[in-house]
Amino acid sequence: MRLWKRLFSVSGMMLVLVAGIILAGCGKQHPTSTPPPRENILVIAPKYEGDNLNPILGYGKYGGSKFFNGLVKFDENLNVVPDLAESWEISPDGKTYTFHLRKGVRWHDGKEFTAGDVKFTYEKILDPEVASPLKPYFEFVERIDVIDDHTLRIQLSKPYAPFLERLVVGIVPKHLLEGKDIKTAEFNQHPVGTGPFKFVEWRKGERLVMEANPDYFLGKPEIDRVVVSFIPDENTRLLQLTKGDVDVAFLPPRLAAKAQSKNIQVVAVPTGEWCGIGLPYKNPLFRDRNLRQALAYAIDKQAIVDRILEGKGEPTSIPFRSNHWAFNPKAKRYSPDLEKAKALLAASGWKDTDGDGILDKNGKPLRFTLMYAADDVLRKDICTAVRTDLKKVGIDIELAGLSWEQIKPRMYTDATLFFWSTVYDPDDQYPIWHSEFIGQGWWNPACYQNEMVDELLEKGRATMDKEERRKIYGELQQILAEEQPMIFIAYIDHTYACSTRVEGLKIQPEGHSGYMTEGLWWNLEEWRLEK
Repeated sequence: MRLWKRLFSVSGMMLVLVAGIILAGCGKQHPTSTPPPRENILVIAPKYEGDNLNPILGYGKYGGSKFFNGLVKFDENLNVVPDLAESWEISPDGKTYTFHLRKGVRWHDGKEFTAGDVKFTYEKILDPEVASPLKPYFEFVERIDVIDDHTLRIQLSKPYAPFLERLVVGIVPKHLLEGKDIKTAEFNQHPVGTGPFKFVEWRKGERLVMEANPDYFLGKPEIDRVVVSFIPDENTRLLQLTKGDVDVAFLPPRLAAKAQSKNIQVVAVPTGEWCGIGLPYKNPLFRDRNLRQALAYAIDKQAIVDRILEGKGEPTSIPFRSNHWAFNPKAKRYSPDLEKAKALLAASGWKDTDGDGILDKNGKPLRFTLMYAADDVLRKDICTAVRTDLKKVGIDIELAGLSWEQIKPRMYTDATLFFWSTVYDPDDQYPIWHSEFIGQGWWNPACYQNEMVDELLEKGRATMDKEERRKIYGELQQILAEEQPMIFIAYIDHTYACSTRVEGLKIQPEGHSGYMTEGLWWNLEEWRLEK
C-alpha cells in the first residue's frame, strides 16, 4: 500500500507539541469572574454560511462536515486515514481501488449504510445534470462496482494521484435521494447523514443547530448541542465573543488580538491559503510581463505580513508554501525593490511625462481598478497597503470594495484580490491555472493560457511517484514565479478566538477556510465544555 502523503513537512511530533503549547490556555486558564451557567451547548461563529448542506453540491468538499462521513478523512497532520472505509487496496497500476466498509453504521433515520450509498453518491457527482462542483475530481472514474454491502471497487481510466484524498467528500443516503432532483431536493436544507451530529434546524442568515448523534459509530460526542451562529460583520462577531454569547469565532488577526484576555485564547492555525492579485489577460494592460513583475517587486509583502497579519503568515512569490512537500526553494523570489520595478516599467515605455507622479504611455496614465470583497476587513487592509506601495513607483490604483456578485462579471477585465489554497494535494492548482478552466465560474480568473503549464498540470495528476511529482510541480512553480499571472503576496495563517471553557481543540493545517465545515472545529466531536 502507498505511503500516504504528508503535505506539510513539519513532523507530527512538532505539530503536536506546538498545538499543545498554543491550545493549553484554552483548557487551563480560568476567568477571574464566573460567567452565568450554560447548558452543554457550544456556539461557534464561522466567517461564511454556505448555501446548501449536500456534499454532492460541494458542502464539506474537504471533509469537516459534522453531518456526514467520507470513505476517508484527514487526521491532525493531514494524513489520509479510514472513516466509513475500514481499509482499502490500490492496484500496482494505480487504477483500481477496493474499499472495505464499516459494518453496523446507520443513517440518522436508522437505515443501514451500505456500499450502494457510496456508488450512488459518486455517480451523482459524475452526472452532468447535477453539475456538481466536485465532478472534476472524479472525471477519471470509469466504473463503480458494489461487490457486496460492505465492499466497493472503483476503476479509474488512468492513474490519478490525489484520488484517495478526494474521497473525504461526504456520502449521502441513496434511499432518500434516489429519483429526486439533487439540485432542488429538500435534503439540501435538511440533511440526513452518518456523522457525529444530527441536523436540528437551519435559519438562513441566523443560525444552524445540530445535536449529538447517540448512535455515532465512534461514540456519542460529549457536547450535546452545537449552534453555528452566522455573523457576517467581523466587529459584531468580536463583540458577541467578548460578551460570552459565542464560544469560538473566526476573526482576522487584528481583531483576534483585541479579543485576547483571561477568558479568551487566540489560536493561530497554519494554512495553505495564499492571497494574490488576479491580473486578467483579457485586459491588454496585464499581458505585459514587465508590468506584472514590476508589481511583484513594488509590493512590500513582508510589511503586509508584519503589520496587517500581525506576523501570522509568510510572504510568497509562488502558490506553494515553504513547508509544503512540493515547494521549490529555487523558484524566483520578489523582495521589495523599487528601482527594479521602475526599470521594468521604463523598459515597457512607461514614463511620467507630465510630472504628476503617475506614469503614462501614449497619453494614458498607468491606472487600474483593484477589486476586493467589501465585507472583508482583511482584504481591504491588504488592498490599501498595495495601493500605497504601487504609488511609490508611479502606478495609480483605484480600490473598489464590492460584493462577490458585482465582482464576478468584472474579474476578467479588472484586477481582483483573491484568496486561494494549496494545503492538500498540488493538484488543487489544476483549475486555477489550466486553460480548460478559463471562463468556468471562479476558476482561472487570470484567463491564463500556457501550454507548458497545462502539460505539467496534466502530468502531475497522472504521476503516482511522489518524487517525480515534486519535480513536476517544482517546474510549474518556476514558470508561475517568472510569469506572475497573479501577484502572489502572502500565506495567511487563520486566527480563532476561543473561550477558555472549550477543551479538546487540535490544530489541523487548513485550506481556504471560514466556512462552517472548515476550520478549527474539524474535530468538533472530540471537544468538551469545562463544567
